[in-house]
Amino acid sequence: MRIQATDLHLEATLESGQVFGYERCADGSYRGTLRGKRITLSARGPALTVTGPVLPTAREVRDYLDLERDLSPVYAWLRDDPRLRPTLAAYRGLRLIRQDPWEALACFILSSNNNVKRIQLMHARLSASLGAGAFPAASAIARCHERTLRDIGLGYRAPYLQRSATYVANNPHALETIRSADFEEARALVSSYPGIGPKVADCVLLYGFGRYEAFPVDVWMLRVMRSLYFKGRRVSGERVYREAQKRWGKWAGYVQQYLFHGARMGVLSVG
Repeated sequence: MRIQATDLHLEATLESGQVFGYERCADGSYRGTLRGKRITLSARGPALTVTGPVLPTAREVRDYLDLERDLSPVYAWLRDDPRLRPTLAAYRGLRLIRQDPWEALACFILSSNNNVKRIQLMHARLSASLGAGAFPAASAIARCHERTLRDIGLGYRAPYLQRSATYVANNPHALETIRSADFEEARALVSSYPGIGPKVADCVLLYGFGRYEAFPVDVWMLRVMRSLYFKGRRVSGERVYREAQKRWGKWAGYVQQYLFHGARMGVLSVG
């Protein structure tokens, strides 16, 4: 299946730390799961090619990759700020994936004190062991013994994931309640899950619920923002969060993704 995708940077979208279920192949394509279906994505110019034994619909692909969204407001923020302009030149078309809320919640519980490679490994082991290749449903993890989760390599995160899975499995409207809440209430609801602090809560809201006003602040983003906007001063994470909200408002999360990826890849000069 071929889909028109004139404003998509597939590599940056899949390799900017927002999703963990994709593996880059030798030919530059990406193998992973979309809406429970094993697929391969490859981009050549304005065309996105989707292959696999059972294909999602074109609508599902476009929704997942947020292809219908007009990113001109984000591009305006990036273009008009000389500190951010290099990220637009390098990664125009980086989009925030509209991933499954449960998968985002689970994966960012696993992200605590972790790196992308290890989270990807955990994702792959969970998918192979409990999900028949796709990321397992909350009910599958809830039925699993904690020792099994530790054997997969989740370590101290195993009980956090199992308790969260049990709650979601036993409360079918739990995730929809988060989706329908106002932002601060949604943030509080996500923070009530075990093992989730403010940064992880913002990641879950941004990547799993499309709350683009969320602005995750970890040690790396703290360093980036201090360098670019506070002249290196040691301001708090809360001060950085407020500054992002003031500057970029409802697009703060989208701008954060360009900031994060640009700094991580050396496109932005961060002291």
